[in-house]
Amino acid sequence: MKTLAKTSEKTSTKRKGGKDFGRSNGRSTQSPKGSSDIYQKVTDLIIGKLELGVIPWKQPWHEMGMPSNYLTMKPYEGINLWLLQSCGHQYPYYLTFKQANSLGGKIKKGAKALPICYWNFAFRDKKTGKVIPEDRIGEYDLKLVSKSGFLKEFKVFPIEQIEGINWEFPEVSKEVPLHDNKRCKKIYEEMLRAPELVHTGSSAYYRADLDQITMPEKRLFASAEHYFGVLYHELVHSTGHPSRLNRIGVSEPQKFASEFYGKEELIAEMGAGYLNNLTGILDQSLLENSAAYIQNWLNELRNDKHLLIEAASKAQKAVDYILMEPPF
Repeated sequence: MKTLAKTSEKTSTKRKGGKDFGRSNGRSTQSPKGSSDIYQKVTDLIIGKLELGVIPWKQPWHEMGMPSNYLTMKPYEGINLWLLQSCGHQYPYYLTFKQANSLGGKIKKGAKALPICYWNFAFRDKKTGKVIPEDRIGEYDLKLVSKSGFLKEFKVFPIEQIEGINWEFPEVSKEVPLHDNKRCKKIYEEMLRAPELVHTGSSAYYRADLDQITMPEKRLFASAEHYFGVLYHELVHSTGHPSRLNRIGVSEPQKFASEFYGKEELIAEMGAGYLNNLTGILDQSLLENSAAYIQNWLNELRNDKHLLIEAASKAQKAVDYILMEPPF
């Protein structure tokens, strides 16, 4: 993304932008037989939020933290994070029907479940076509085993729609975000094999051929928050470099407004939204910037039901790389 400092105007990117964004890597885009279309279901929910002016990846996290499963306290990731984040529930905790029952709870009458999804994998003997149980994969020559993936849907309920449980919450951290001097700088400074960062001119962009982020001087931005918000967007782009996650939208030259260009921009928007929240710099100006920007390709989201789920997965991997977290 090319960003002009002190304005929200965005023009073409100088990205000359690794792994195929498309549906490869052994993952099938088909849902299991008999199941509903989770891609369309999630896409419709997110688009509904966008049409109302709610940008899921630009919403501030709850004071209790990220949307998480109450039983395991594990945060949701990928598209599940953004979907639950956009709902504005009283608490950022969720349970499946079975989990609620295991805790002695009961779903309230009229409660509405939300879909979340995870990848499941099936292993087959290439010669016979028979399914191989996952716990027996070690008995086979992996060259003779095929692996295919599909999305599996689960339903979760916000805990305010569950009764009969005495809720206990983790203590809320009183830590005040350290913006300019510490936390924000550390995102870039502690990134493994970070791209070169230079400050010059009046535009912000990432060049894959140089593996270099160019940013205007910080004083040219309306605020430190705006500066770091733009830096994080470009930093997410840089994870697509062939030496990192190797995304097509970055590693191969893309025309402005092309399919892969638009997909890469959504990845960067989602990844930057995560980092903005993590460092506590999300503010109204960043939200307005993003809202105007996203309207330019909202039609593309409507026309490609796979885009949101796949972009969210790529964005999560980009953030995990930047923060040196293990991939989900």
